[in-house]
Amino acid sequence: MANSIWTIEEFTCPGCGMNYSATREEHTEPHAGRFKCSICSGVVHAWSGKHHFFSWETVKTKPPVFGRRWAGVD
Repeated sequence: MANSIWTIEEFTCPGCGMNYSATREEHTEPHAGRFKCSICSGVVHAWSGKHHFFSWETVKTKPPVFGRRWAGVD
């Protein structure tokens, strides 16, 4: 039976650099598992212990803006 302690953690695929987030839930019994990247199939995270990860999602980020060109300004 799980208790109510949940946290959201972020992970980066070591193969391609894709960013993911997952919910970590604490349990009273040991769990083991792993999550593979949807792009390159590399292992993003593997775990064993009294916690479990679920609700894996890609982290959507906006690309950085390095500069802007304003109309009429050269």
